[in-house]
Amino acid sequence: MQLLRFFKPWHLVARHFPSSARVFRGGRLADFGRLPRYLVLFGIAAFAIWTPISAYVRLTPPSYTSEVSLILPGSGAQASVNLAELGQASSSAASAFSSSRISPTQTYKRLLAANRTLARTASNLGMTQEALGSPRIELVDETSLIHFSMKGGSPEEARLRATELLHVFLDEIDILRSDEMRNREASAQGAIAEYEAAVASLRTQIADLQLQSGLVSFSHYEELVRERDMLDVKLAEVEAERRAKDAQAFDLSRKLGLTADLAAKNLRLHADPEFQELAKTLSENRAKLAVAQGRFGPRHPQVTSAVQKLSGAEAQLRARSAILLGGDAMTNSSAFDLAPDPARAALLADLVTLAGLCDHLASSEATLAAQLTDANSRLAVIAPQAAELDDLSRDYQVAETVFSSALARVDTTKADVYASYPLVQVLADASLPQKPTSPKPLIAIAAGIAATLMILMGLALAWVRRPLIDKLLTRPAA
Repeated sequence: MQLLRFFKPWHLVARHFPSSARVFRGGRLADFGRLPRYLVLFGIAAFAIWTPISAYVRLTPPSYTSEVSLILPGSGAQASVNLAELGQASSSAASAFSSSRISPTQTYKRLLAANRTLARTASNLGMTQEALGSPRIELVDETSLIHFSMKGGSPEEARLRATELLHVFLDEIDILRSDEMRNREASAQGAIAEYEAAVASLRTQIADLQLQSGLVSFSHYEELVRERDMLDVKLAEVEAERRAKDAQAFDLSRKLGLTADLAAKNLRLHADPEFQELAKTLSENRAKLAVAQGRFGPRHPQVTSAVQKLSGAEAQLRARSAILLGGDAMTNSSAFDLAPDPARAALLADLVTLAGLCDHLASSEATLAAQLTDANSRLAVIAPQAAELDDLSRDYQVAETVFSSALARVDTTKADVYASYPLVQVLADASLPQKPTSPKPLIAIAAGIAATLMILMGLALAWVRRPLIDKLLTRPAA
């Protein structure tokens, strides 16, 4: 119905203007008078089709294409550095293909076709960028392959262009990597400088405090505290031993009836043979005096003679003791053990030994007490300094750890040069084409034949259009 409505106006035109309507409706199928017009139209169309095709095939210079294949390995990289007693620095680079937002193949595709790459390639080949042309780049889906090709007037020229473009492309990637590493290092230098300044400042403070306090470290202070505690324990032990020996010496002195000094003098005197003879003579004179006093009166000549002999013997004994004791003679003869038995002599020696040991312990006790007082005084002074030194040492260790870790991170980052621009490997070098890629006569001729057939079909439909239109116009409306 829509077609009928469309052709009805032309039916009216055909009634009133039969000559002009024939142009649109056409003639009868057996009217061969129209054939010349159709032949002219076909000739014009064929000329329009085959002339450029023929010119393309005959005049287009041959062009050769050299292809290169690249592959991008997709594995990541990890690096870790352990610093003894300082810390750990690690660097990890994920695979370049792990992100769905960034594709390294697309990045490299853009770099291959970038003006900087093509301009350098053309300059190296000694031609203009327009003469060089642009590469044809193909990315293989679901892979990390990149294929690109370059055209040239000869096989050698095509391969030379592709090879030079490949070298420039790889060089540009290295330039980008170096620029990235340089920028990273420059940004890290500021932080490293701050860390280094902090470490140097803490080191200076620690050195000043060590010089002021005499401490090397907090462990040095702890060692001094342990020494003070050992002094305290040793002083208590010496004091207890001294008291025990004093008690023993006092008890033995009380039992012997002599002081330790007198016991020492007795031992020294009885060690002298002359004193022993004088002591023996003194004992004999005392015995004779006692016998004489028992038989005679006090004025008897024998008693008087015995008294004189005894006094002389005592005088000689005192004189000898004065010589032996250096003028410190015993004034009381009762203090002498004129004939001590061996057991008493041994006890006297023990008393003297105990007295010497007590003196030695007392001296050691006084020395230890003085040392303990000095140690307590020094610890009281350096305790705050030791605490400050411990804080500074801890801060220094943390700062040094951070500084060392930063340096290690910079070094490990330098090793990971493929973080942003992954490694590119040449899977296939530039090929040497064996035949030209253009012109392609077979394709051009096939296209011309197809176009010619379409023109013939169009003219055939135009030849039979009248019966079709009449059939549509005479069909009864539904």
